[in-house]
Amino acid sequence: MLTKAAVLQELNHAKIAHTRWIKRAEHLISGLPVDKEFIPLEATGCGFGKWLYGSVGEKLRLENEFQELIEEIEQYHDDLHDIYAEIYKIYFVLPKERSLWQKVITFNSKEPTEKEKSKAKTYFASLQHTSEELLMHLKRLEVKVRVSHNTLNRIPLDSFCDKGIAER
Repeated sequence: MLTKAAVLQELNHAKIAHTRWIKRAEHLISGLPVDKEFIPLEATGCGFGKWLYGSVGEKLRLENEFQELIEEIEQYHDDLHDIYAEIYKIYFVLPKERSLWQKVITFNSKEPTEKEKSKAKTYFASLQHTSEELLMHLKRLEVKVRVSHNTLNRIPLDSFCDKGIAER
């Protein structure tokens, strides 16, 4: 059965995945090598997105007492990816803009100018602020789940637990 403990554990794994995603974005703008595959552009491609759009997130979305909060979390999550897309454009050539030479020889990265690096840092400050808002909403969700008297316990655990979220 899907217990509150299982939901809370999955939520914790999702928060860890989110924190790692933010840290990788920070590494990118700090000049540390980061494989772009570890900071997905798509909101559904990151570990947190897999939780949010996976079975546990969807189950919570269907519960009236969590629906509004999950929608707010989703908006912050989408905003994060929109902001990150701007950072990505500074450090990587967008796939549709890559030349044949870049496709064959490079790994899609480019060397940003100092002005672009400064712009990336500004975007990252916005990313951090949005991340903090997201984490506050996740804390609210955690509290709501803890005090909830809903029907979470009636659903088989196997049908709702996403495996491996924190590793992403």
